[in-house]
Amino acid sequence: MMRLGGLATIGLMLMTAPAAGFAADKPNTVPTETCTAKAPPPPELAAWNSPVDLPAAASEAGLAKAVLVPGKPITAQFMPVAGVNYRVKPEKADGPHVFGGLYALKITQAGTYRVASSAAPWMDVFAGTVPVKTAHFGRGPACSGDGKMVDFALQPGDYLVQFSESLQPKVEIMVARLGD
Repeated sequence: MMRLGGLATIGLMLMTAPAAGFAADKPNTVPTETCTAKAPPPPELAAWNSPVDLPAAASEAGLAKAVLVPGKPITAQFMPVAGVNYRVKPEKADGPHVFGGLYALKITQAGTYRVASSAAPWMDVFAGTVPVKTAHFGRGPACSGDGKMVDFALQPGDYLVQFSESLQPKVEIMVARLGD
């Protein structure tokens, strides 16, 4: 029988044990929060708590009815990603039990716009077929319900917002222009 020395045993334990602190870190989930009260959203998302239902489009033909308006929160109603005809295949859109959809976004004033979500779906913004680079990525304030926030520098024009890799079919979403 082979005996391991102290350092070898510790090394073996570290290599075979689950990574502490990483087991709950899944790419499209929001960490569970224990909240005694709901925190207010950031000022630019002041309307966050009054969303209206808005089904996502399955294809670009349905975008006229699936329009995100800056300052107006929605409860997105996604569908299984297998039923979405994406303009550009998302980097993240796999698995039989994930949801997504398409939304149009019209920008009339240049600036940095935040796309906030109660969950953590993968989101891509396109000007035509060109992806818009992310300016900033993060989470909302603890207990505010803002699970993911992604900022994009946008010029006036029409955009396509693609959501994929959501573990939930209903997700609150809001687009907001950040300070002047």
